[in-house]
Amino acid sequence: MRWDEKDQTSANTWLHVDMNAEGVVHALEEEGLPPHIVRYLTRAETRPAARAFGSGLGLILRGINFNEAQDPVDMVSLRCYVEPRRLVTVRSRWLASVQETRRQLEEGTDLWTPVDVLLTIVEKLTAKISSHIDGLDLQLEASEAATQQQEDEDFGVLRNQIAAVYRFIAPQRKALTMLAQIGQAHFTEDQLEQLAECEDLTQRHVEDLELHRERATSLQQARLNAMQAEQNRRAYALSVVAGLFLPATFVTGLFGMNVAGLPGTENASAFVIVLAGMVLVSGGVYAVLKLKKWF
Repeated sequence: MRWDEKDQTSANTWLHVDMNAEGVVHALEEEGLPPHIVRYLTRAETRPAARAFGSGLGLILRGINFNEAQDPVDMVSLRCYVEPRRLVTVRSRWLASVQETRRQLEEGTDLWTPVDVLLTIVEKLTAKISSHIDGLDLQLEASEAATQQQEDEDFGVLRNQIAAVYRFIAPQRKALTMLAQIGQAHFTEDQLEQLAECEDLTQRHVEDLELHRERATSLQQARLNAMQAEQNRRAYALSVVAGLFLPATFVTGLFGMNVAGLPGTENASAFVIVLAGMVLVSGGVYAVLKLKKWF
């Protein structure tokens, strides 16, 4: 069992544990947590959600993965349970927002209650999501510039990144809304206002991600249209060239037959006459195509 933090100043407790550690379920039960809350904090699959548990509140969040050699959009889950005098957080992987809040406590910042600590974590986690979404916006702008310069750009990867973040941010906004509703009796007016700011920012995240997804789709479609137009231009040029040489091809095929009775076989000027005829016919085809403005 690994205890990342257990601070009991002012009769308040923050217990932060690694759910991958051995004996985590037993250790949480020894802290006096009921079995149904322990199951809530340690279940394998989670999505952002908020839930009331009698005198306590449960909250499941997702944060950007800043762990080394890992994909940032592989978002890290954080399971929280808060009571008037106790906060329990359970993480599956290292989460920067939690560590920054811990350092803030160690530096003596006044976070008086477990709810204050929880909301600080939510605030920092939301800010880091903002930073990541801003990075996606910069990637979109760079991709848009590359598209305008006719450079190849893979929008599929960018769209997958946006979708991966959106998958958890959309329910996370609903989770914060639900937390505000069920936390009326647990939170002060200032705490509710702090939570409302995080909720508003998360709502903007959802809107930004929807916009980014539409932009990525539009840019990808524009790129595909440009590629299709270029292919059509090339195919059209080849068709024009084939049309110009079609009469000559017919004549050479006709006179290339290895049968008796072909005209001009005994005439030394036949080759020049046939060649001139082919040039004249091809010139006539060119003039007709130009007159009809086909190219």
